[in-house]
Amino acid sequence: MPPDEGPTFRESSAMSKTSPLWPVTQPSPVLEPAGSNGADEAEWRLLRTRARFYGGMTLAAVLLSSVALAHPVLFGFRVFTTCASPGCIWAFHYIEVPFFAAITIAALHTLFGFSRATLHRAPLIIGFANLAELTFFALESVLIIDSLQRGAPASETLIYAIAAFLLLAGATLGFRLQLRIIDHLHPPVDPRFEHPRTEGEIIQLVKKARAYGVQLRVRGSGHCRPRQGTHTDKGAQHINVQLDRYNHIIAWDDVRRRVTVQGGCHLGVDPHDPLSNKKNSLLWQLDQRGWALPDLGGISHQTVAGFMSTGSMGGTLHHDLGEAIVGLRIIDGTGEVYDLAPNPDDPDDAQNNPFYAVGVSMGLLGVISAVTFQCEPRYAIVGKQVTSGTGKCSIALFDAGVKGLKSYCEKNDGGDTYTRLLWWPQKGVDKVELWAAHRDEEAHTPRLSFRKRFKRRPFVSVPRVLQWLFINPFFNFIAEDGLPFEGRTEKLVRRVLNLFLRDGEETFQDFWFRALPMDDQISDRQMPTVFSELFIDITQADKVMALLQEYFNPRSDETEALTDAQGMNRTGAYAFEVYPGCRSPFWMSPSYGRDSIRLDVFWFRAAADRKTREAFFERFWNLLREAGIDFRAHWGKYLPPPGSKAGADYLRSQYPMWDRFLELRRRMDPQDLFLTTYWKEHLGLAAPAPELQVASIVAEQRSGVRKKTAALRVATQRRVRRGRLYLSLVVLQWVFGLSDWIRGRSDETDDSTTTRGVPGPRPVESARA
Repeated sequence: MPPDEGPTFRESSAMSKTSPLWPVTQPSPVLEPAGSNGADEAEWRLLRTRARFYGGMTLAAVLLSSVALAHPVLFGFRVFTTCASPGCIWAFHYIEVPFFAAITIAALHTLFGFSRATLHRAPLIIGFANLAELTFFALESVLIIDSLQRGAPASETLIYAIAAFLLLAGATLGFRLQLRIIDHLHPPVDPRFEHPRTEGEIIQLVKKARAYGVQLRVRGSGHCRPRQGTHTDKGAQHINVQLDRYNHIIAWDDVRRRVTVQGGCHLGVDPHDPLSNKKNSLLWQLDQRGWALPDLGGISHQTVAGFMSTGSMGGTLHHDLGEAIVGLRIIDGTGEVYDLAPNPDDPDDAQNNPFYAVGVSMGLLGVISAVTFQCEPRYAIVGKQVTSGTGKCSIALFDAGVKGLKSYCEKNDGGDTYTRLLWWPQKGVDKVELWAAHRDEEAHTPRLSFRKRFKRRPFVSVPRVLQWLFINPFFNFIAEDGLPFEGRTEKLVRRVLNLFLRDGEETFQDFWFRALPMDDQISDRQMPTVFSELFIDITQADKVMALLQEYFNPRSDETEALTDAQGMNRTGAYAFEVYPGCRSPFWMSPSYGRDSIRLDVFWFRAAADRKTREAFFERFWNLLREAGIDFRAHWGKYLPPPGSKAGADYLRSQYPMWDRFLELRRRMDPQDLFLTTYWKEHLGLAAPAPELQVASIVAEQRSGVRKKTAALRVATQRRVRRGRLYLSLVVLQWVFGLSDWIRGRSDETDDSTTTRGVPGPRPVESARA
């Protein structure tokens, strides 16, 4: 779009007020939060403290060692018997002096010369000291061996051993300090991205992109798939930004129980971000303060801004994380900064306030710099997880009524406000897992002594080493087979699923920030799961389930459908997740204006199955469209192709505020800095590029040739992998049996133990069918 199309936020107030999207605030001054500078200063102070501790301990050790070597009698030791003549003693001193000098220089530098200006020299100086200490340690070790062979006095051998221990400890301490200094000077960040530390640096990047006419996109935790939704277009010098160093708490408001946090702060710990840890995660800091958020998603790796920008949410109709967002700070495409907040005094606030556009904006309106949350007192989560056959499920999944899925999500017999459902509809499996929980306000400080606080989902509960040894090879194996599966592959899938999905009931209790993100233990690398998440009006919940049941299990007289359903062609080898989503006030939220039921169609991502994966998702988009069931797709997951039946034109009809959002986008990003080809196509702003289709056809033809030439090799590898998987099944059955026995003994021990102190979680009970 041309840069001058549409008014901008910097127009006169009179002109802006005539617009239905007149901004509620004027541009704000650049925020250089004390939290960021304070955190940097605290990091430097901690590094300096460690350096001084190292210097002081090292210098003290050098002085004491020098005196002990020269006058051992002062310390209660006899004269050393290593040397029989003064010349030998002086030779030892000459050998020791360079080592002591290198160590002393390092100690003095860290004590008196350690500053930001000289920090770059410290790793080299400490490295020489470490080398001297390790060399001296080797010398002392030789002397220990020699003293034992000579039958030297025990006191002499002891002083050699003490010296060797101190040298090794000093080298270890110096090596750790050396690594910390290097990490401080050269943080372990991805060189493909810019890593701003302040809001001012982000603004400069936006202005740089505007000056050079290139795109700018911000990467979060990388949880979104496909990656085109996050990154800039290929083939140009665009600017990709990662806010991993812009991740601090800006302000705490104890009176109103509010927290303002920078957009790059992770909710939980991101295992793939070397700068992310428990202590700088938002959830841990909130819990330490006795605060909590009302709801969370299935994982907590995401950044604050990334989680909200795609319309992500948890699984409840009773608690809304979106309502907890009471303030947003955004940098638009011109480099201006705006503070946005709800305006309860305006009756038309929900239709006119840009706050509700920015809340779920996919990074198209600007860079979200800070978010303010309205928190609440922390709480515990108590609930149960029941796995059973579909026919034995406690709720009527495919029927409307009091015990239907809609009623279960709204209010069930146990008073649970958080509900989720996993469904494995594969023939020979047909299992359902119900996860339901509620808050326990009285047990807001659960004890941590219970080894089995929370039972997670199948596969997620498997230790990561088993995910690597078995689950990852298993799904990669079936990904190469493709749909429909061969008979032997289908049989293998059934055996694996039935091994993990055992009927039974588990009760659990845990902290809010650990129980709600129930998938945090899954490895994104060993189990790279992708999916398409569809938001459907909750009034259609029973109709959707009945439609899926009919689709997975066609009638016997539907010959074509029966043929299509063979080989798990319709069900795949993974689960389907169904859970509720609370209505959202944000214009582009998939749950805008209505409570929703969410259908997650899972797929295990492998390098060789992209087309099979997309075709599998398309089956369900078309199935719902043909049945007249409207849906909205999660912006951070797989979206229907732009030109398909469920593409941009269809999605536009599902969002009442679609046009207003695009109008605001033109104003806040007049030069399209944040608008990539991916979003142009999916928002209907540009037709799909035909050359992509041609490239896809050429790639497919080349792939076919390669497959033919490697057919024999692939077949052999598949046989080997199938044998390994069957062997792994036998081993896993034995491991799971042993695990059940150990957990049973653990439950008996926990039940017989009386808890002390503050009220805590009740012991976990297990009742397996």
